[in-house]
Amino acid sequence: MTRPRFWVSAFIVLMFAAPSCKKEAPLGVKEILGWAEGAGYEWVEGPDEIRTEQAFFDYINGAAQPIIDLGWKRSLYGVLDKGESRLRLTIHEMTDSKAAVSLLEQSSFSDTEPIDLADRAINWDRGEFSRGILFQKQSFVCELTFQKGGNKDLLIGLASSLEALAE
Repeated sequence: MTRPRFWVSAFIVLMFAAPSCKKEAPLGVKEILGWAEGAGYEWVEGPDEIRTEQAFFDYINGAAQPIIDLGWKRSLYGVLDKGESRLRLTIHEMTDSKAAVSLLEQSSFSDTEPIDLADRAINWDRGEFSRGILFQKQSFVCELTFQKGGNKDLLIGLASSLEALAE
């Protein structure tokens, strides 16, 4: 008689313990908060995590459909500040790496140069108000854009540390 109770008890314990053992999704809000803090940045906006298509449409003023059509799952947005530099962060998680590559290719524009980062990456520098890095790592597409201050070396360092979180 004690045997069935044992199995029922074991099942209940496992049912409650299993979710706490589950690995967090890479590039979640918790990881992004820690990444920003570790780099010495403070959040001015966000981080905002968007998980529904309607919220995605609302967030980017209805321009979400091309990204959704490629295989969008969720996005994270935020603006960070550190002294003389202000950084905008955008992360899109896609259904798989093929969808992420397609998004990166559609988001690329002239005046960029490929850089050795993540699976694929481009850099642009058009002066004080237009410099950034766009990279794809597995199913993620990440964009770091300086709204003021910063330089290419700082961007590459930030992107490299962010890339490590995507694994």
